[in-house]
Amino acid sequence: MDRVEDLLHEAMSEYAVQGDAYLARAAGRLSPGMGRMPLVILMRVDRFGGLREADLTAQLRLPAAETRRHVDDLVVRGLAARTGGGSLALVRLTERAREFLEDAADERRGRILDGLEDFTLEEKETFVRLMAKFVQRDDLVVRSLDLPQRG
Repeated sequence: MDRVEDLLHEAMSEYAVQGDAYLARAAGRLSPGMGRMPLVILMRVDRFGGLREADLTAQLRLPAAETRRHVDDLVVRGLAARTGGGSLALVRLTERAREFLEDAADERRGRILDGLEDFTLEEKETFVRLMAKFVQRDDLVVRSLDLPQRG
């Protein structure tokens, strides 16, 4: 019999592979030749409404030079704007990037809903709570209360 941790690892590995492929495809649609990490940076900036390069470096656990290189590339592509200099430079999204990320979020929500189609409401609630607990993000459990309530 398979051990639960092995099955969970296999499922999470497959999910990570699918997630990486999704990010790579989305990055290519946004700007041909762009990799997934610049898209991850845009998504992070979008979530927080602007971040210092130093914060991006810490949150994404990247070397500062790599973060700077990605942000430089995003600025050249017209997807991000930088104010200030050095590690304190503030990175913000351009309107083009913001619009793309809004569309991508709608697409992502649709894909997730498709994946959850065969789940009951109770299974969806349980899934959200367990995932939040597993990744140690209690704030996601609170947000999960926004799920449609049973009638």
